Amino acid sequence: MNKHEYTQEKLAWSGKDWLLLGINALIFVVMFILFNDDLPAEVGTHFNGQGEQDGSMSKPFFWLFNGIITVALPAVLSLLRTIDPRRQNYRFFNDYYYLTRWAVSLFLQAILLVVIFVNLDYNVPTLHLVLGGLGLLWIVIGNRMGQLRSNFFFGIKTPWALMDEHNWKLTHRLSARLWFIAGIVMFISAWIIASAWIMPVLITCVLVSSLVPFAYSYMLYMRKAQS
Repeated sequence: MNKHEYTQEKLAWSGKDWLLLGINALIFVVMFILFNDDLPAEVGTHFNGQGEQDGSMSKPFFWLFNGIITVALPAVLSLLRTIDPRRQNYRFFNDYYYLTRWAVSLFLQAILLVVIFVNLDYNVPTLHLVLGGLGLLWIVIGNRMGQLRSNFFFGIKTPWALMDEHNWKLTHRLSARLWFIAGIVMFISAWIIASAWIMPVLITCVLVSSLVPFAYSYMLYMRKAQS
């Protein structure tokens, strides 16, 4: 089997993809059955930095929107790799790609459940749960980010990293460390800091883990251009 045939086989829709799609659909259907009748006609869906509701949508649209996000989105992510011009590189991190999709799926399902509980008047520490959940997501994604190889849909896709394999590798090694550390900070902070500090911690961690790799990638590019 040559590389092209191997890559196409690995990228084809597989049992793993059906499993993820099926479990996401099952979780969503169970939540719909359990909570639909009790939810108000207008469901609160947006919360400000103090955890107070400041936006809502109709119940039918709420379920439709979340069905697309929690069930369809992970499936779309699976299909994107088949149209990536650098799809042959996915064979180097295919397992990590599946792990990330599972992590994102479970995070989205958990957030949906939190929103439902808030609308059912449960005393839920929304901001703390969101920050803690994001922390876990950052840890999972960052832990193996260094395995990523150049592609157009997944990772820190700076223009300088996309045109230089060495730049890509170094950028993602740094990103892996930063995302992992930021995830730990977010997760621990979620349980020990006051609600007023949740958003500053979240914004700081997200910006640092996103902007520092971007700047580092550019620095590597300039260093190479000047050498």
